[in-house]
Amino acid sequence: MLSASQALEFIADASAVLSSSLDYAQTLRRVVHLAVPELADWCGLYILGDDGSESEITSGHADPQLEAMLTDVRRRRRARDGASESRRVAQSGEPILARDVRGAPAADLDPEQRLLVSRLAPRSYMLVPLLARGRTLGSLTLLSAREGRHYTEEDLSFAQALAARCALAIDNARLHDAAERSLSLLDTVFATAPVGLAFLDRDLRFVRVNETMAALDDTPVAEHAGRTVDAVLGEPAGELVVLYRRVLETGRPVYDHELRRAEATAGGPVRHWSVSCTPVHGPGGDVLGLTAVVIDVTERRRLLEAEREARARADFLARAGSLLDESLDYEQTLRAVAEIAIPEVADWCAVSILDETGTLRQVAAAHADLAQRRLGEELNRRFPPDPASDAGSVRVARTGVTESVLDITDDMLVAGIADPEQLALVRRLGLRSAIVAALRARGRTLGTFTLAHAESGRRFDDAGVQLAEELARRAGIAIENARLYTERTRIAHTLQAKLLPGRLPDVPGAVVAARYRAAGELNEVGGDFYDVFARSEHEWAMVVGDVSGKGAEAAAITALARHTLRAGALDDDAPGKALQRLNAAMLAHDEAAQFATAVLAYVSAAGEDRIRARLSLAGHPPALVVRRDGRVESAGAFGTMLALRPDPLFHDAELVLDPGDVLLLYTDGVTEAGQRGAPFGHHGLLELLGTLAGQDPQRIVDAVERAVVDAQDGQPRDDIALLALAPSPG
Repeated sequence: MLSASQALEFIADASAVLSSSLDYAQTLRRVVHLAVPELADWCGLYILGDDGSESEITSGHADPQLEAMLTDVRRRRRARDGASESRRVAQSGEPILARDVRGAPAADLDPEQRLLVSRLAPRSYMLVPLLARGRTLGSLTLLSAREGRHYTEEDLSFAQALAARCALAIDNARLHDAAERSLSLLDTVFATAPVGLAFLDRDLRFVRVNETMAALDDTPVAEHAGRTVDAVLGEPAGELVVLYRRVLETGRPVYDHELRRAEATAGGPVRHWSVSCTPVHGPGGDVLGLTAVVIDVTERRRLLEAEREARARADFLARAGSLLDESLDYEQTLRAVAEIAIPEVADWCAVSILDETGTLRQVAAAHADLAQRRLGEELNRRFPPDPASDAGSVRVARTGVTESVLDITDDMLVAGIADPEQLALVRRLGLRSAIVAALRARGRTLGTFTLAHAESGRRFDDAGVQLAEELARRAGIAIENARLYTERTRIAHTLQAKLLPGRLPDVPGAVVAARYRAAGELNEVGGDFYDVFARSEHEWAMVVGDVSGKGAEAAAITALARHTLRAGALDDDAPGKALQRLNAAMLAHDEAAQFATAVLAYVSAAGEDRIRARLSLAGHPPALVVRRDGRVESAGAFGTMLALRPDPLFHDAELVLDPGDVLLLYTDGVTEAGQRGAPFGHHGLLELLGTLAGQDPQRIVDAVERAVVDAQDGQPRDDIALLALAPSPG
């Protein structure tokens, strides 16, 4: 469709057009006209509103009949199918590519519409999602009716890149539009806008600027307020002052005015800015001042001059983002960060983290050559960074400012390394160029991210520094997310362990086995629990329960249930009475918004290797008895769930286990496992247990757990608790 050079130039121009205004409606109109006719003959924009509303605008078609037909067909299909292709793409985030649609009109078109389709002569179309800041805004449709223009996978990739720019522009415009309607959102717009924003009064004094604008001016935000453009920028402000005064005098906005200026140092690079400014009118129509939007487009110019390298970097960042998102395991994320740039971006990559004492420690390093990696490990082990140093990675970790040496010479090494052995090791590494960037997340520095070139002979440039900083930014967020997730998981595991018996007690005359399996990613405390404890010298209590919900609230109720049942079982001679006590305790608990189910059994020896069990159910699945001859019997009658009413009904039941029989208590995570439409179910559990006659409790809980996991597509959706008891073999 377009050559690589044309594609980059189109993306650059499109970015300028889209960023030249923050008016929401105007941005939507520009998006639909942006690709016509260079990329498409018709463009449609489908937008999902924050309030659940839907809207769709198009670029229009020169033939009103064809435009009406296109709009009607999309409306009818949305009404018929419940969702158009545009909405499905927006909801799924997956693009659609139709390479060749000639001669294939849809069956739902009437004769008149088929005639119009033949006049339109569509060749190919694409639908791509509009993704910005981690959410889907809608979708973009590009339709080709031009002879010979059939979209390819390469066109689809380009369309996705264009849609990403459009989505960002739409999202920015939406934010700005919301800020106009609600002054309280102004701070958010200024803080999050990826462009320089400023408001100036009629005397061209700064009223407000954002951090991006302050960075472009190389002056802190606080030093802008009340000062004129001349005072802040000095001599370079001349052209801007002329531009701003023209806007104030004419009342007409200026879009995408480009400024260029060479750096002050001799031979320094030329920098480019795109400036857009709009007059701000008061309620009476008077011009109060102007808003300025400034974008540093220097890198865009450089990208156009080196399109191949730019495309490679963009592809790399996309892959890097995917790799960093693959795991939330802290150690695995650290390794992924170290290996992400090798060997495509650098020969060496190292990750160092600030520990609890503020000491910078290297935790991961990568090099394509194992021998070189070991050499680097030896250097780090023998000569770790000096915490008192005011240079290198220690300074980067302290200041958060990237440091780079784009051309390392031996003289630099000799001047900077006093220890002869350390100098010899560094020389063996053969370093040629290095960058150290700060790993930052949520406003704090986590450590450093180091890239280096060595034996390849490559050298970093300014673009390489920016790439390293972007990698460090993404890596910092990934590391912090993994750290928080790992810490949360550790806390959840610790709390879960405290809510379950550390080990099963030895029950005289019985064999007991238990199994607990948490659902999901194990970073939430589950609501299932079990316990086994002595209630008297000759009788033991067994309980399995299921508290609704997860997390801290469920943990609190689980702890309440375990301790209340332990206390109640000592005093109450019937399981139902102990459950009555637990029900009252839960209703009296301030946090008891959850309900729960439980099965409580009292077991004792009944002579001749037999066990007597008395049990009661509180809205819980019935206990199951696997008889030695293969029969599976249910035990217990359903009672009232716990914490639903002050006067629950519980029914005590009694049974006897003969040698070879096994009593199984379980939670509904067992029977509800599997596909939602076809769960493992009570029937599946009965069939399985019927094949396990004569097995001991441990083998039975093992077999049930395996069956539940096998029935599930992935990890079980709900927690699983199993408790089995059988008379000890004679």
